[in-house]
Amino acid sequence: MGDVGVQTIYTYDEVIRSRALDEDQVPLIAYPKSKLGITDYEFFTGKELDRLVDGAAKALINSGLRSLNGGEEETVGIYGISDLDYIVTIFGLGRLGYTTFILSPRLPVSACVSLLQDASAKTLLYAPQFHSLASQTSSSFSPSLALIPILTREQYDLPNNPTPPFSRSGINLEKENFKKLIMMHSSGSTGLPRPIHYTHKRLLATMLTAQSLIAFQSVPLFHAHGFISFIQAIYTRKCIYLFNGHVPQTHDTVTAAIRAANPEIVWTVPYVLKLLCEKSDGVEVLRKCKVVSCSGSRCPDELGDLLTKEGIHFGTVFGATEVALILTSLNRPKEDKAWNYLRPPPHIAPFIRMKPIDGPICECVVLDGHKGKMMSNSNDPPNSFHTKDLFIAHPTIPNAWKFVGRLDDRVTLTNGEKVLPLPIEGRIQQDPLVREAVVFGIDRPVPGLLLFKAENARELNDEEFLDRVWPAIEDANSRAEGFSQISREMVVVLGTDVECPTTDKSSIKRAQVYREFKGLIDGVYERLESSQEGTLVLVGEELEQWLMAAFEKLGVHLKDREDDFFSAGVDSLKAIQMRGLIIRNLDLGGNASKCPSMVVYDSGNVKKLAEALLDIRNGRTSVNGADEIWEMENLIEEYSHFVKRQSDGGKAPESKVVLLTGATGSLGSHILSQLIKLPHVSKIYCLIRSASAPQTAIERLNEAYQGRHSTHIVSSAEIHPLFSDISKPDLDLPPPILERVQAETTHIIHCAWEVNFALSVRSFTPQIAALQNIINISLSSPFSKPAHLLFCSSVGTAMATPAPYPGADVFIDEIPINEVTDASPTGYARSKLVAERMLEKAVVHDGARATILRIGQIIPSPKSGTMLWNPNEMIPLMVRSALSTGVLPENPSVSDQCSWIEVDSLSRAILDIGGLTRGGLEKPESEESQLVYNLVHPRPFSWRHDFLSALKAAGLDFEAVERRTWLEKLKNSEKDINKNPSRKLLAFWEAQNVDGGTIIFETAEAEARSEAMRNMVRVVDEEYVEKLLHAWRNVW
Repeated sequence: MGDVGVQTIYTYDEVIRSRALDEDQVPLIAYPKSKLGITDYEFFTGKELDRLVDGAAKALINSGLRSLNGGEEETVGIYGISDLDYIVTIFGLGRLGYTTFILSPRLPVSACVSLLQDASAKTLLYAPQFHSLASQTSSSFSPSLALIPILTREQYDLPNNPTPPFSRSGINLEKENFKKLIMMHSSGSTGLPRPIHYTHKRLLATMLTAQSLIAFQSVPLFHAHGFISFIQAIYTRKCIYLFNGHVPQTHDTVTAAIRAANPEIVWTVPYVLKLLCEKSDGVEVLRKCKVVSCSGSRCPDELGDLLTKEGIHFGTVFGATEVALILTSLNRPKEDKAWNYLRPPPHIAPFIRMKPIDGPICECVVLDGHKGKMMSNSNDPPNSFHTKDLFIAHPTIPNAWKFVGRLDDRVTLTNGEKVLPLPIEGRIQQDPLVREAVVFGIDRPVPGLLLFKAENARELNDEEFLDRVWPAIEDANSRAEGFSQISREMVVVLGTDVECPTTDKSSIKRAQVYREFKGLIDGVYERLESSQEGTLVLVGEELEQWLMAAFEKLGVHLKDREDDFFSAGVDSLKAIQMRGLIIRNLDLGGNASKCPSMVVYDSGNVKKLAEALLDIRNGRTSVNGADEIWEMENLIEEYSHFVKRQSDGGKAPESKVVLLTGATGSLGSHILSQLIKLPHVSKIYCLIRSASAPQTAIERLNEAYQGRHSTHIVSSAEIHPLFSDISKPDLDLPPPILERVQAETTHIIHCAWEVNFALSVRSFTPQIAALQNIINISLSSPFSKPAHLLFCSSVGTAMATPAPYPGADVFIDEIPINEVTDASPTGYARSKLVAERMLEKAVVHDGARATILRIGQIIPSPKSGTMLWNPNEMIPLMVRSALSTGVLPENPSVSDQCSWIEVDSLSRAILDIGGLTRGGLEKPESEESQLVYNLVHPRPFSWRHDFLSALKAAGLDFEAVERRTWLEKLKNSEKDINKNPSRKLLAFWEAQNVDGGTIIFETAEAEARSEAMRNMVRVVDEEYVEKLLHAWRNVW
C-alpha cells in the first residue's frame, strides 16, 4: 500500500492509528446517537475512533480473548447489526490480531456451522437479538463454541479512564500484510455459501477505487460492498453517515436520514432506491447528491432511467465478494446517460475478460493479477475466477457492459429459446403492490410467473390483485420477445405472508424458489397441458363459434372459420394458450392428455381445428406419418405461388449487394464475418428479429456478433441491419426501405429457420411463409436476372431415403429429392423438404435463381468465434449423457462415420457456391444450372476410433457400449432433466431407425464449385476435442 502521511501502511489497523495522528481532525463516521434515532447523528474523528478501538481491544481481553502473537492466526465469528458496537468490536478484534468471520444473520444455522467449521473457529460473538441463533450454532459444535456478547459502548468508550495505548508485541508488519483481517461469504443463492478471505493487503488494495466524497450508506456491513465502502471512507478522510441498523428502512426513515446527512454520494441497494422514488421528497434528496449508487442486485432499467431522467447522476458498481469491485458506471461523463453499462477502472481493465457464452451474452472472468481477487475457481486461464455473471456489450462505447443475469438465472424453454428473467421481474416489481416477481419455466414450453403480494395488497383477493398489476405485466411483455411473454393463466399469486427466498442483498435465490414452489409450478403446467377437462359438449357450428370467440379473447381476430391461423397472427405462444383454453373448457371425452401440444398450428384454421377436436373426443387422436405427408403436400401447394417476374430486360448490377437472414445466429454471423471482408460486396442488408429491449438494429447485431466473435461490427456504409418480420409479405419493412432492398439486392442468403424437433410440419408455417416472401423479393429484382437465392437446407431432408435392398448403403446425389417421404420423420426436416420443393417449383416455373444447400452437422471452429458448441444440441447432449450413465454409444446413429463441418469452412463454401468469392467456380452466373449442393465434410472421421478416443484422452470417463445398452442406461438414469438434460432427447433417440445402411451424401458438385470444400482438412483431433469438452464443462 502507498504512503499515508509519511508511513507505509501494511494493515488496516495502521490506517485507523494514522487517522488518529492527523493534524486536522475531521469527522470520519456519523451514526445516530439514540437507539432508534434517524437524524441525531453523532460524529467520530480519527482520534476518537482510535480511542474506541483501543478500548474494545482491552474489553475483549477482559471477555476472555487475548492478544495474538505474530505467528498465530485464529478466527472468530460474529453475528450482529450494523451499528457502532458492531464496528468497534470488529476493529477491536483486528487490533488483537484476530480474523473476524462476518456472518449474515439471515443465513440458516446449518450454513453458519459449515462456514465456522471450515474456518476452525472456536469463538462466536453475537448481538443480543441473535442470542438464540448463536446458541443453536454453538451447540452444533463439539466442544461447543465459546459465546461472547458483542461489546457495548459502556465497555469500550471510557474517556475518563485513560490507559496506555494498546499494542501487540513482536509482530512483523510486512508479514501481517498477508494475514486475514476479515472473512465473509458468498450469498448462497445457488447452494451453501462459500467462505471468502480478505487479507490486509487485498483490503488495502481496494483503496485505489475509493470515492473521495461525503457518503450516506444504508448497505449492511456484513455485505462486502458495505464493509469496503465504509473502510474506504475512513481512509479518504471523508465522513460516512450510516443508517441506523435498528430502524426499519422505509421511504420516510431513509429520506429523513439522507436529508439530515446532506451527503455527496449515497450508497444503497435497489430495494431502498425503489422506496425513495415512491414520493417526490425522496427523489429530491437524491437530486441534491453529486452521485447516487446502488449495488448488491440488479437495478431495474425503469428505476435507473427514472433517476437519470430526474437529473440525478446515477451509477452502479459491480463486484463480488470473491473479487471485490471490478466494474462501475460512476465515473462516466455527466453527459453519458448509459448508467447501466459498466466499465472496468483502468487499473482493473487488464484483468477482466468477457467470455462469449451464447450469442451476444458473455460471462465475466477475472484474471490472475487483479489485486482484489480473493480466490480462483478455474484454470482457464490459470488462477482465474469465473463469476457466472452475464453481460452484453454496449454497441458503441468500448468496454462498456450491461449486466443481464447469471449463468444459472436463464430460463431455457423446451424449444431452446432463452428467457432472461431479470428485465421482466424488474419491471413488474416496480409496481408497489408487488413484493417479488420470479419467472419460471426451465424446460417447459412457455414461461410463467410467481407474484408475491406486498403488504399493501393484503386486502385484495387474487383476481383483484392480478387485475391491478396486469398493466405492469403487459408493459413487461411489450418489451420482451414473443417467447418470453407471460400470459395471465401462467401467473401464480402468493400471499403477503408467503416468504420468497432471497439473499441479504434482496437477490432472489432462484434455485431455492424453484425447489420450494415446485408443486405450484408443476400445477400450472398440469393445468395448461392437462387432463383436467372442461365440461362443455360442443359439436359442429356451436364448437366453431366457441373457438372463434376464444380466439377473440386472445386478441386474434379471424375473418371467418377458414381464415389461416398463422396469417391471422397466431404465434406459438397463442397456440399454446389456445390449447389451454380448449382443455380447461371443452369435454374431450377424457382424451385431453392426447391433445397434441401444437393442435392449433397443426389444424391451420377453425374448421379443421373443430374437426381435430371431435376426433380427439372420439378417440381418433394419433397424427400418423400419412397425416404429416399430406400436410407437406398441402404446404407445398399453398406456398408455391410467387409474384410474376417482370421481363428480364433490366441492366446488369454494378456491384454485389447481399440480403442476409439469420445474421444473429451462429452460421449467419460467420457468413457475415466473411462477407464484410469481400471488397466487391458493396452492401449487406441484415434482416434481424426485433430486440426484447429498446435498441437499434445495429446495436442488436453488434450484441450478437460480439458475443460470437469477441469483436464489434462498426456501423458503416456496407452493413445495413434492419428489424424485420420475414413471415410478413412486406417483411415488416417501411415501403421506401423495402423498395430499396428489392432494387439493390443481387444475392440472398437465407439462414433463418427455427430448430425444433418436437414440432409438427404445420407448426413451421411461419418459416415456410417467410421463404415464400424471400423468393418474391428475389423475383422482384429489377436487374436482368433475379437475385440469386441461396437457401440453407438440411441433410435431414434425405435421412429416411430407403435403401435399394436391406443393409445397403444409400447415396444421396446433389439433385432434388423425389419423394417427400424421404425426409427424416420430424417436423423440422419435413419443413426443410417443403422448402426445397418450393424452391424447385420457383426455379422451374417462375424463373427464380436459387441454390439449395443441404447442410450437415455444423460444429464450432477453433479459428474464429467461441468453441462452445450449443450444449442443448443432439451431439453435446449425447456426450453429456456419459456423466449420468458412464457410457456412450459406439455409433451415434446408423453409421460410425461423421461428416461434421466447421462453421467457418461452411460459411466460405456457401459464399464460394454463391459466386461471391474468388474461390468459387470461375463461370458466369448466368450459366449456373446446378440446383442442389450437399455441404458435408468430404472426408468423414470415425465416431468410435477418432471422436470417442479423443474424448477419453481429454479426460471424459465413460465406456463405449452398443447403442441399445446406452439407451437403456439413459432410460434408467436420473429422471430430473434439470440435472440430466440428456434425457430430453431420449424419445427422439429411441425412435431413430438405426438398422439400415450408411447414408452417404455425395459432394462432387460442391467440391467442384467451392475451393473451401476442396481444401477441407481433418476436423477432429485430440486438441480440438479437448477444447470442445472444456467449453461444455464450463456450462454443464
